[in-house]
Amino acid sequence: MQKSKVVSLSIAFALSVLGTSFLSVREAQAIPVWARKYKTSCATCHYAYPKLNAFGKAFKNNGFRFPGGDENFRKEEPVELGSESYKRVWPDAIWPSDIPGNLPIAIQPVGRINYKPDGAVKSEFEFPHELEVLYGGTLGENASFIGEVELENEDNDTELAFPFTFQWDFNPKWHIQAGTTHPDPTPEHHRLTRNHYNVASFRSRNRWRLRDQHTGLEFWDTNNGVNGRGGYRFQLGVVNGQGTSDKNSSKDVYATFNYKFGGLGQIGGTEGGESQSSAFYEDNNVTLGGFVYHGTASDDAGIDEDFTVGGGTLDLWYDRFILNSTVMYMTSSITDTPDRNSLVWYAQGNYVFYPWLIGLMRFEYTDKNTDDNLDAQSFLIPAITVVLRANVRLTAEYFRPLDDVNKNKDLFDLQLQFGI
Repeated sequence: MQKSKVVSLSIAFALSVLGTSFLSVREAQAIPVWARKYKTSCATCHYAYPKLNAFGKAFKNNGFRFPGGDENFRKEEPVELGSESYKRVWPDAIWPSDIPGNLPIAIQPVGRINYKPDGAVKSEFEFPHELEVLYGGTLGENASFIGEVELENEDNDTELAFPFTFQWDFNPKWHIQAGTTHPDPTPEHHRLTRNHYNVASFRSRNRWRLRDQHTGLEFWDTNNGVNGRGGYRFQLGVVNGQGTSDKNSSKDVYATFNYKFGGLGQIGGTEGGESQSSAFYEDNNVTLGGFVYHGTASDDAGIDEDFTVGGGTLDLWYDRFILNSTVMYMTSSITDTPDRNSLVWYAQGNYVFYPWLIGLMRFEYTDKNTDDNLDAQSFLIPAITVVLRANVRLTAEYFRPLDDVNKNKDLFDLQLQFGI
C-alpha cells in the first residue's frame, strides 16, 4: 500500500476514535403519527427532525413506546381486540391485542431548488422531489410496525419504494424484526443534508451498497449501562442483500455493536424519563461502535462478487456540539479478476446556534481501490438547517468536490421538508 494510503487509513482510524456516527439509530423515519398519539411536539424525540435526540433513541429502542409506563403518556387510546381476561383462559381464547385508535398514517413531501454553477442546466425546481406516505404503530404489548410508500423523482422518472418492518418486542431489551432491515451505521434516514453519506452510498463492483433496501430477519438487544446511563446495543441479521427479491441463493449476514458512555440510557431513564437537560438537543456522551457485513452480490449476468465490509464509529455529544465519524473498509473478490480493497470515511460536526438553527460541516473521503492512486475522491459539505416549525425544516447546502476528477461539479441546494 502506498504511503499516501497508509496516511489516509491512519487519519480514518483516528477519526473513528475522535468522532462518529449514530450506530444506535437506524432506518426508522420520523413520523407525525407519534406526535398525534402522545399529543407532544416533534422536538420531544428529535434533535431536528428527522434526526433523533437521546429520548427519541430510547423511544425507538422501546419498540416505539415511551420508556417506563407508556400507557401513562399516550393520549390516543388504542382499540382493544379482546378482553384482558382472555389471557387467563388462553389457550381456550385468542390472546388479546389492540390496534391504533386512529389511522396511523402521515405524509411527508420533500421539495428542492438545485443550482449547479457549471452544469448544462444551471438551476431547476423539484417540487416535490419525494412524496412519502409514512405509517407506524404498536399492536398490543409486544408488536410494533413502521413503513412507508415513497414516490421519488429521479431524472423525470418516478421511482417507487415501499420498505416495511414488523417487530416483535419481547421487552424493552430484546427484539426481533422481519422486513426491511440493515446495519447502516450512518444512518441514512436521519441525516440533515440532501447528500447521502458516502459510507452508505459506496457501491461494490456489482452495485451493492449499505443504504439500499435489504429484506430479511434481525435480532437486536439493548440495555442501559451503569446507574441507568448510556448502555450497549447489539444487532445480528441475515438478509437477501440485493432488495426484496435476491439475485442469488446466498444470504448476507451482519453484526454491529456499540456502547454509549454517559448520557440518557439506551432504553431510557426514570419512568417516562426524557433527557436530564431542559435542552432537547443536549446529551453529553461518547459512543463507540463497530460493524461487519459479509455477502455476495450478483450482476445481471450471474457473476458473483464476494465482499466483506468492516468499520468503526464514534459519536461525541458535548453541550451544543456533535462530532461524528464513520470509517469503512471493504474487500471484494470476483473470480478471474484482481481483488479490490476500498476505503471510505467521513467526519462531521454539528452545532446548535439556536434550537431552530443548526450549522453542519462534513468532510468525505472515498478511495475505491487502495492499491492505485487514480480514483480517490474527497468532498466538503457545509450546510445550515432552519427548523421553521417543529415539523417543517429548511436546509441550505453546498456540495464542494476537492479532487481533480470531480472538479466543477459544485452543487448548491435548498431543501424543504415537512410532515403532517
